[in-house]
Amino acid sequence: MLVIRVGIKIKPEEKDAFLAHMKREMVDVRKKFDGCQKYAVYADVAHENGFLLYEEWESRQDFDDYKNSADFKQSGQKLFPMMAEPPDSAYFEAQLLP
Repeated sequence: MLVIRVGIKIKPEEKDAFLAHMKREMVDVRKKFDGCQKYAVYADVAHENGFLLYEEWESRQDFDDYKNSADFKQSGQKLFPMMAEPPDSAYFEAQLLP
């Protein structure tokens, strides 16, 4: 399983548009893309315009299929102008330890 964490800081005037977009995105990604186990957005309790995008994918290939899709590109075109700074991303291979 691939786990992805993306820290996002949104421009204050873009917060409502960001939340509306992500509400649709959370539903669409889970429905449209095989292997998407979780796609969720959480508000940062320490920073009013900070958010965490958390994703779980069954495989790296499932995530790559999403990342290379027109949907991903269109979402980025909407989201990047809303951001106050570049996103902070990290990728993890989730493995059950013995």
